[in-house]
Amino acid sequence: MVESLELLTERLRLRTPHITDADAIQSIVADPRVALTTASIPHPYPKDGAKDFILHVQNMANRDRRNLAIVLRDGNELIGMVGYQTRDLESELAYMVSPIHWGSGYASEACRAIVAAEAVLRKAGLQWQSEMPVELPIRSGTFPTSFWRLNREEF
Repeated sequence: MVESLELLTERLRLRTPHITDADAIQSIVADPRVALTTASIPHPYPKDGAKDFILHVQNMANRDRRNLAIVLRDGNELIGMVGYQTRDLESELAYMVSPIHWGSGYASEACRAIVAAEAVLRKAGLQWQSEMPVELPIRSGTFPTSFWRLNREEF
């Protein structure tokens, strides 16, 4: 487990989730609309699953894998989660936001805070490789996914 992390944006605080966040996370992931927008959230969500999830992400956190709670700076309300995982030369970004906050730009703001924009990826030497359909069984379908690569020689 790595130390706690906190990132601030204009409207959000992204921080390591605490066990006291379990009820808020549980209520978000229990909403079937949230499960349908993600690749990994089962529905129905297991009772007390949020507590297990929080302990898991706390224990698994490292420089290649991190999950952060999305909290409104005004009011301190937890409204979702954002995270990334890097394996070999590929990275995955995942997020969820409570449906009552959809359309507010919070997911975009949270994602921008933890990953670079396409222009920055290109400036850093990453090259777009392909876009391929990836089957996401929990979403009952196949969805296009972009793949980027940084060659060792260019690093």
